[in-house]
Order: sequence, then C-alpha cells, then structure tokens
Amino acid sequence: MKSSGNWFERIQEWVMCLNAVILILIMSIVFIQTVTRYVVFYSIPWSEEASRYLYVALTLLGVNVAITKNQFVSIDLIDNALSEKNKQRLEFIRQILAFIIASVFFYSSFGMIEIGGYQMSPALRLPMNIMYGIVSLGFGLTVLSILFQMKERCFKRCKDDVQSANKG
Repeated sequence: MKSSGNWFERIQEWVMCLNAVILILIMSIVFIQTVTRYVVFYSIPWSEEASRYLYVALTLLGVNVAITKNQFVSIDLIDNALSEKNKQRLEFIRQILAFIIASVFFYSSFGMIEIGGYQMSPALRLPMNIMYGIVSLGFGLTVLSILFQMKERCFKRCKDDVQSANKG
C-alpha cells in the first residue's frame, strides 16, 4: 500500500517544484513589464497573457497539493459546532462533492483539448490545447489527490476501529 502513495508523493514534489518555477516566471514577467512600461516607455504585448496563463497553471497544478495537505479553507463555526462523528460525515460529503466536481471538469477538459487544437492564443500564438491540457492535468491530479485522501481516511478509520475493538 505504501508504494501506491509513494509514486504520487513524487509527482506532487515535482508539481511543487514546477509551481515554484511558474511563480518565479510570473514575478519576472510582471517585473520586466513594469520596468519596460515606466522606464523604457514600451509595453511588452504578450506579458499580460503569459502571466495570466501561468497563473491559471499555478492554480490548477497546486490544488492537488492543497488537498493532500488539507489546506483548504473551512468554516470553523460549522466544524466546531459538530460532534466528532458528524465532522467525519461532513468531511466525507465534502470529499465526495469535490471528487464529483473534479471528475466532471477532468472529463470535460478532453473536449476542450480537441477544440483547442484549432485555436491560438491572441498574443503568444500558443495552441490553446496546451492550456486545456494543463486544465486536464490539474483536474486529473486533483481527482487522484481526493482518491488517495479518501483511501487514507478509510484505512485510518478501519485501523481505529480495530484498535478500539481490541481494547474492548
């Protein structure tokens, strides 16, 4: 069981490194654009589009890491008002909803990739299927993250049940 999660952890480490590179690229592009606009009085025509596409890639590729590390925002008022058993039920419902939503976006992205082969971005002249491929990759990794988290919670719960049965 450990080996199945191990390869996914390596993928997530790679994604985190890629996100660091993307963040550096975004900061560099925006900085260079600002300097050229206000010092040289020339605006780079593709900088805004490149930073926007990189920001989308950063977000979509980072969601699975946030899911795995349980770093999503939750409403503490609701969570604190619930019993431990109801918290677990609410978390299960959240995971099922997130899985369904991510799966729908993942499935839908394949149609977008096909259509994107005929489109080019306005300033960079990138084929749009590259950007739609990033959407597919991001939501695919998100689906895997949710599945691994659900598996982890299930085995933790089963382990807790076995331990409580052995005590009793």
